[in-house]
Parts: sequence; C-alpha cells; structure tokens
Amino acid sequence: MTKSRYVVAVSGGVDSVVLLDTVHRHHSQDVVVAHVDHGIRPSSGEDAQFVRGLAERYGVPFEVTELALGPGASEEAARNGRYEFLRSVAKRYGGALVTAHHADDGVETIAINLLRGTGWRGLAVFGADDVYRPMTVWFKHEIIEYAKKHQLEWREDSTNASDAYLRNRVRKQVQDLPTSIKLELLTLWK
Repeated sequence: MTKSRYVVAVSGGVDSVVLLDTVHRHHSQDVVVAHVDHGIRPSSGEDAQFVRGLAERYGVPFEVTELALGPGASEEAARNGRYEFLRSVAKRYGGALVTAHHADDGVETIAINLLRGTGWRGLAVFGADDVYRPMTVWFKHEIIEYAKKHQLEWREDSTNASDAYLRNRVRKQVQDLPTSIKLELLTLWK
C-alpha cells in the first residue's frame, strides 16, 4: 500500500480496536481514527466518546459523523452511509481506508450471498479496491486473544445479539464451523 496515511475505521468493538492497535504499532505517526455514529441505538453516542478517547490515548486525529438513521435502519443504509463518510475522510487525508474485516466476516458474507442465491461472482466478497483489509487472515478467536494479551478495552454493540439482522443470524450458524471448513470456504474468494 502506497498511501502515507491510514484512515482506520473504528467502531469501538474488539475487531476495530485490535486493528487500531496493530496499525498504530507499525505506523504510529500516520494513523487517523474515523468513527461513524449510525444513530441506531440510544447508546451509540457513548461508543463515539469511547472511540474519541482511544484516538486521544494513541495521540492520533479523530474524525466522527453522526448519521441519525434511527432504530429501523437497514444494514444497507448503515453500510452506505458509513462508507460514504469513511471514503470522504480517506480522500481528505490522502490516505488509505482500513477496516477490521476478518476471516470469519468473509465466511459469513459467502454464506449470506449463497442464501440469497448468488452466482459464483457473489462469492468474491470484499471486492472494493479502495478499502484495505489487513485482518482477513485473522479469525475472530485470534482477534480476541490479541485483545486480551495486550489488555485492550472495547465495547460490545448490543445490536450484534439481535436476530433482526441477517448477518447476526448467519454468524450464529457459522461461528461453530470447524476452521478447516472455514478455510475451504475462504479459498473461494482469495
């Protein structure tokens, strides 16, 4: 990657907190933290304050937006609003957008696309060329192990436990798959 800045998307969850920590360890002077308050949950403002505190602790710039989508917002509306903001921050800083997508996210996305009846092109998940995803080689359990080893703090998003979202329902099914099966699925898009 040739960009001089790394705009790290940080939600406050364990995945993005580990991403921030690892990127900062290698590029401490070149990190910008970007946070999207979707405004879906009443406590989302607390997440924004938590992430602001992380940026201050790491001594890096902090960019935030509030989308005020409301509790009935779709996953698509949240994703579209989030990426519009994150890309604008990356453009403003002349940096690369970095997200915390990991291997389990890839498996979940493949499963969702299969449920939707995708063809083989739908298996090519995470296809945006302008988003850098260095954690796609990590599984969730490895991320949690890293966070505990380095005594990182994070926040749990209560909507992740809700069955209202397809990804959450699929996540519950996928999380118990053996790693060997997950690796086979991941070869479909790597």
